[in-house]
Amino acid sequence: MRYAIISDIHANLTALQAVLADAKRRGAEKVVCLGDVVGYGPLPAEAVALVRKECFVVLAGNHDDAVSGRGDASTFIDLAKEAVARHRAALSEDDLAWLRSLPYTCTLDKAVAAHGDIFDPPKFYYVLDEKGAEANFAKTDARLVFVGHTHEPAIFLTGRSGAVYKTAPQDFTIEDHKRYIVNPGSVGYPRESGGKCFSSYVLYDSAERTVTFRYLPFQVSSVMQRGEAKKPLGKRLVAAIVAGVALVVAIAVWALVPKTIEVVDDPALVVAEKSLPLDPDLRHVSANITLAKGSDPVQMRIVFESPSGTVVGVESLTVKQSSKKGVRIPEGTARARFTAIKTRPEDRPSVVFFAPSASIK
Repeated sequence: MRYAIISDIHANLTALQAVLADAKRRGAEKVVCLGDVVGYGPLPAEAVALVRKECFVVLAGNHDDAVSGRGDASTFIDLAKEAVARHRAALSEDDLAWLRSLPYTCTLDKAVAAHGDIFDPPKFYYVLDEKGAEANFAKTDARLVFVGHTHEPAIFLTGRSGAVYKTAPQDFTIEDHKRYIVNPGSVGYPRESGGKCFSSYVLYDSAERTVTFRYLPFQVSSVMQRGEAKKPLGKRLVAAIVAGVALVVAIAVWALVPKTIEVVDDPALVVAEKSLPLDPDLRHVSANITLAKGSDPVQMRIVFESPSGTVVGVESLTVKQSSKKGVRIPEGTARARFTAIKTRPEDRPSVVFFAPSASIK
């Protein structure tokens, strides 16, 4: 059997259609979705309808659970919570019931799959490093495990020695003395790398015992909210592709699309977030953030919003130890949102001080 293993669609219908078409051309007989059909993106109802039609198995993701009401969105940042509410309102009762019914794991011709990890699937832990992979290998005898959730393609493997290694995503043939954890990446909300961004998935041929990674060019326009011309609010939604310099992509899109924009983060990447109301006479803001000695760096993003919530400017800077740099406030700003974001999912930054301020100078 030849399976297409997809994950993290996040209501991006355009990307989903492209991946399904590519999988069909590549001879996929069945499509398996590892979860997060909804969350963040512009077309939740359309994405759910297509997944229900085309996928052989669909697993529950944390955003699916949050939208359906089966899970908890309390740890999500405000904009992610707003996306949950928006998607819940957009879906029918039948779709919500379907999301609530999704299983957390499945078995595919001796391979095991889950959205996060298989150690405790309903909690959606990430498999980010060798330690996490080792715990998952210990949980199952399966030779091959598929997980999503991180939005980054990855392979973890172990052999006769028992040592666990993380390797770059690459096509491979399953060997008898090795075991593998494979992350196919994200269809609808991929991470940027090296100035490029691709939707990704894998083809798993259980007869040939092969795993093949597939990459398709990602269209930033595919994460823009569609809407009627008479409804300017919500017409443009850009789901920011946040990992390191991916913030530059979001800023570039903001500059090109002078509409109402929301910048949405994966909660797992957010280290700290604060808001600061601004009076009209203020001219500059500072993040005033300090990291612990030896801490991994963070990307500090500052989003400036008008009284109505429209984004009027975005600034981004890398913080390696501390930052008190003043950033000019765009005209029409009523509030600034400061978000410290991991530059890589596996980083563990430690914030010891974070007190944004504003001045008239």
